[in-house]
Amino acid sequence: MSQSDEHKKKRKHHSKEKDKKHAKVKLDKKTESEKIISSKSSAATLAAKVSVDESFTPFLATFPGISVPEDTKFQTYKSKQNYIIHGESDRLEYDGQNGPEEDLYYVAVYDPESNSLDLTKAEVVNTNRTIKAMKKKKIAEFRQATVLNRLQRTALGEAFGTKKAKKAIGDLERNKIEAEKLSSFADSIIDNIKGATENLPSQDALREQQSDDRPIPPVKEDAESVEEIYPLIGLLTKEELSAIRVGAIFRESDLAKKVAFLPCKSSDYLNTRVRRIVNEDQTLKLKLIYYASLLMGLLQNKRASNKHTLFQKLNHPPEVLVDSLIQRFTEIKVGAVGKKKESSFTITPKLEDKILCYLFVTCLKIDEYSVEIPILANELSLRPSKAQELFKSLGCKIKPCTVAQKEALGLTNAEAANYKFATLSLPFKLPEVVRRRRAGPSRR
Repeated sequence: MSQSDEHKKKRKHHSKEKDKKHAKVKLDKKTESEKIISSKSSAATLAAKVSVDESFTPFLATFPGISVPEDTKFQTYKSKQNYIIHGESDRLEYDGQNGPEEDLYYVAVYDPESNSLDLTKAEVVNTNRTIKAMKKKKIAEFRQATVLNRLQRTALGEAFGTKKAKKAIGDLERNKIEAEKLSSFADSIIDNIKGATENLPSQDALREQQSDDRPIPPVKEDAESVEEIYPLIGLLTKEELSAIRVGAIFRESDLAKKVAFLPCKSSDYLNTRVRRIVNEDQTLKLKLIYYASLLMGLLQNKRASNKHTLFQKLNHPPEVLVDSLIQRFTEIKVGAVGKKKESSFTITPKLEDKILCYLFVTCLKIDEYSVEIPILANELSLRPSKAQELFKSLGCKIKPCTVAQKEALGLTNAEAANYKFATLSLPFKLPEVVRRRRAGPSRR
């Protein structure tokens, strides 16, 4: 090689080193979840994104001295700061865990189209293998050692134990069940069990019975939207919905005249919502307000014991509505022999809970499935805890007042601490029915 060629090669190498020295790296902190690193040189620009999102963590697993079959399936677990993996094949088990002293690694994925590099932190997990056959053998050896230990302790107790210890050993021996001796009685035992359990209710029957015990409207537990959880036709019938006429309420402009058409005129909660109805596109909501007013009126006049009195107290609603109330929420009085239900009925505490649950579902539909519990509890003279219990039985979540709600309602910190909202949402699940003894004469 000539001196001229060698000189040119040195100059070319020096130029490359110079380009590397002049490469600039800058950090762009646009978001909290990622960092962007750009490397600029005279040749090209490479954008590298370093992800710090811990919700997605790849692993670098080490398997010293072994080759893992491709069909081995692994599962990952997280315990505090440690990551654990477990996998199984036909013959082997693999268990691994990352350690605090492991070196820090990143997994990089290069995208040639955008000339970018994605870097994600990767935990190093050192794995160990266990032969399944050896594991079973160890378990068998452990059980054998346990049996031997028990026999030795029994022998020592019989030889040197106190009277009380010897009596306990004798009781254990007498009560010991030997499987071999029971084999001849197996068929008889199975037949007896079948005979004793054949009259037990099935799981479906138990769920149906629980549903009947709940004082709630018909519910669709697998609903795909909040509106479908408690269907409108179920809360009331098509005939009841058609019988509620609200045209006269729309024609009035004065709030007092609008409220005069309602069965219950003293509810500030309902009167406020009547004021918000401004056009006939809200006809269904106004019908729900009327139905809620009907249920409130029934609660206020729960001592009315015949249809005529109730009809007068509820401001002369359509007769089909009064008949439905009597049918759904009352029972015939004890001792009213030979009388029709409509002429002598009563509302028991359980039926009162049913009226409240139907009312609360109606209010949820009126208020877009989020109801202020203190307002309703105050109007119905209910303890807030009782109202919360009934909302929970409907599958609602009880949520505290948020800062925005507190400011909108003008509440103090002390008032906001006890101001709760009942919210119906998905995923939906009814609570388990708990039967309790009634403790006390009144639940209000």
